[in-house]
Amino acid sequence: MTQPKERQKSRLWVRPAILGLLLLTAGFLLMPGQTALPPQATPTPQPTPDARDARESAYEKDTQALTRLVEDETLDSETRQEAARRLSRLLDEHQQELNVQRALEGAGYAVSVVLLQNGALTVALDAAEVTAELSAAILSLCLAHTDVGAENIRIMPSGS
Repeated sequence: MTQPKERQKSRLWVRPAILGLLLLTAGFLLMPGQTALPPQATPTPQPTPDARDARESAYEKDTQALTRLVEDETLDSETRQEAARRLSRLLDEHQQELNVQRALEGAGYAVSVVLLQNGALTVALDAAEVTAELSAAILSLCLAHTDVGAENIRIMPSGS
């Protein structure tokens, strides 16, 4: 399904704007005499276990349910194949979530949780607010570790 031409035209600025923001941030970080900005102004708090525990619990529950469907020989082949495709996609999304989370934490960011669902990536940070510089740096890491487009990445504070 294609979008009306007016809507497509109204969105033409999004990608160049994000690219410009990333290039501006990269240029600032590469300026002579500049040191890299610290990822956070405050010490890194411990990750929020509640959000991660909820994600992992949901992941385990979904994985078990899909595995049961794949292994249920009383179901027709098409249903089992669809369950196998969904299980494969779930495993891939979960691995990408973990990769992004590890990359962000390795860079010194306090991440509450990373969720990848339906082609959209949400990164919740253990921070009261997200600055433009912080958002640009996190966006570049997310783009490097997933195949999600910048327009489908949401970076937000977790409210701590």
